[in-house]
Amino acid sequence: MTVETPQHRSLTVRRVAVVGNVSVGKTCLFDQLCGNGNHSVNIPGSTMKVSRGVLSVGVGAATPGIQRHCAACGRHDARRGPQVGSCAAGSAERCPAVPGTVETHWIPWWPSTLRLGTKPASIYPSSSGAAALPTVTHLFDTPGSSMLGGGSEDEMVARDLLLSGQMSAVLLVADAKNLRRALAFALQVAEFRLPMVVDLNMLDEAESMGLELDDRELARGLGVPVGRTVAVEGRGVRRLAELVLDAQVPKSVVQFPDAIEEALERLDSMLGNPSIQPRALGILLISGDKAAQSWVAEQLGENVRKEAVEVVQQLKERFSTPLAALIADAFNSAAGQLTERAVTSSPHSSSLLMRFGELSQRPVSGSLIALVVLVASYLWVGAFGATYVVDLLSVQLFEKLLIPWFGRIVQPIPSAFVRDAIMDPNFGLLPTGLALAVGVVLPVLFCFYLLQAVLEDSGYLPRLAVLFDRMFRWLGLNGQGLIPLVLGLSCTTMALITTRMLPSRKERIIMSVLLIGLPCAPLLAVMLVVLGRMSWLASGIVVGVMALRVVVAGMVGRKVLAGDRPDLILEIPRMRIPRVRVLLEKTIRRSFLFLREAVPVFLLAAFAVFLFDRAGGLTMIDELGKPVVHLMGLPDHSIQVFIKTAIRREAGAAELSRMHAQFTDVQLAITLLIMTLSMPCINTTIVLIKERGLKVGVSTLAASLAFAIVLGAIVNLALRSIGIS
Repeated sequence: MTVETPQHRSLTVRRVAVVGNVSVGKTCLFDQLCGNGNHSVNIPGSTMKVSRGVLSVGVGAATPGIQRHCAACGRHDARRGPQVGSCAAGSAERCPAVPGTVETHWIPWWPSTLRLGTKPASIYPSSSGAAALPTVTHLFDTPGSSMLGGGSEDEMVARDLLLSGQMSAVLLVADAKNLRRALAFALQVAEFRLPMVVDLNMLDEAESMGLELDDRELARGLGVPVGRTVAVEGRGVRRLAELVLDAQVPKSVVQFPDAIEEALERLDSMLGNPSIQPRALGILLISGDKAAQSWVAEQLGENVRKEAVEVVQQLKERFSTPLAALIADAFNSAAGQLTERAVTSSPHSSSLLMRFGELSQRPVSGSLIALVVLVASYLWVGAFGATYVVDLLSVQLFEKLLIPWFGRIVQPIPSAFVRDAIMDPNFGLLPTGLALAVGVVLPVLFCFYLLQAVLEDSGYLPRLAVLFDRMFRWLGLNGQGLIPLVLGLSCTTMALITTRMLPSRKERIIMSVLLIGLPCAPLLAVMLVVLGRMSWLASGIVVGVMALRVVVAGMVGRKVLAGDRPDLILEIPRMRIPRVRVLLEKTIRRSFLFLREAVPVFLLAAFAVFLFDRAGGLTMIDELGKPVVHLMGLPDHSIQVFIKTAIRREAGAAELSRMHAQFTDVQLAITLLIMTLSMPCINTTIVLIKERGLKVGVSTLAASLAFAIVLGAIVNLALRSIGIS
């Protein structure tokens, strides 16, 4: 993008997508290149967000700052945020280049200085007007991906960025010890014919394995600059920053079968578009990428999409092997040839980590290791995060310190309505909105993100998914569904967020339905206390019904929901010891992004429920719910338990624990089932609708509520009919 100022200086902004496989150090490298001036932005044509930063290292790179540049008059400003009808000359002075009150155009996160060698120089117009405006490089950090077509929601971010047509270049980060996998992905990206730089990261680990990489040979084979880095130590980062400015259009080295090449030529003639390489778009279409079809329909028209689909359909009839497999084979074959020329290996001794990695993939030893890991995960996220840390923040910080202190601050406010909207213990903005997001959800999510980073960076997560893949097929899922399902026992809200790792929409919906029917850690703790006072039969009925619900819901979802369950295709990486600093940086960044996005939503939801209660909505629900609870054989006061459960599950659990003497054992068992199967708390409801959309979210909640009521009535009737009281 180029911006012209009245002084005829050109401002050029280059956009570089940082892409690569999972766990190759992209984000660590991104942070090294961009410093601390990073923030999330939306991807055009997608609901996903990526982190954006300004290249801040290397000769000629810009340091990120907060100054703004007015594209109309060429002046700059150190104030934050755009000004309407004014420029850097001052809030009271109109921009001389903009008549009237037209809003000026501002470039966000504009750099304040250029680093030219070791001496910084001002980039802004001097009084003599001799200084020139620079080229500013924006980097966009994307989640790890193994392919451009198909895959999970996170994996498709790189494809969406390339399809946006707004990228100037690509920085592909490769795992130096797993080069063939990285090059197979690099060759897919190369088909977009964007200038590219390849970075060989994790060189220290490759050297420990006895691998020697010839980056010059690789540069000749690809036709692009190749860097060498150890991102966690900052080695090679400055040199890589210089290479980013010298990105070159890669060579086309992949040759597909003749029939596919003929089809690509036909697609090229009908997919001509100045912003996207037709051949790359054709490869996505042949691979069966639905998003590519949607892009063609939106950008080129429905008729062109139908013609392209017809070409792909005719091509399918010529092969017995799936086209996506043929495309992948061609990329892998070319990547293998490049790897053979660029990599040599020497013998190296096996380590304890390699032995552990081998044992974790075997059925017996792998299952035992997985059991230990899952128990440790639950203790870390559920027992420590959801109990100790939540108690520390929610009870000690908010309930005992911040809420009373803030209550004294708002006490002088004359309006009782405003005071209640802020401080109401059940629905106030502070006790319900902010305290839920920061005191309850954030600590559990932080613990989960740290756990996820350890599992990812160590290389164990793919092994765990492979072990449980066959079992999860019965539920319409693959092995990746194990992590959200187990973590749902600690925090349902957090587990819903982790469903993003699942590759298909069908799997994400099935997993959301399963999670709604699981008890979270606070509810599970009270459930164990209540059941401990009852006979073993009560525990068996409650646990058995919940387990049966998971199996039935998964099998029904597998049959009813449209879409195929993608096979679990994972490349097993080498086991390694994660670096603590990298784990903490990744966890803090993910937690901050969640907090920035979630707090406004939680506050809005708390205020909406507060208004609903003041309008008499909860009282009406109380009256309307009495016939329903009578159907399940429950007393009237059980409605209060359910209402508090819908607000916060732990609140409902505490209410039931306090009132348990007023229930029979059968009523307690049924109440626990209803609380678990049908009553997600407010924050879970918010996240469910946000992740799955309004239609799917509301449908899931309605179906869960109806199922729970019917099940409660059946259990009540069955137990009483056989004389169990």
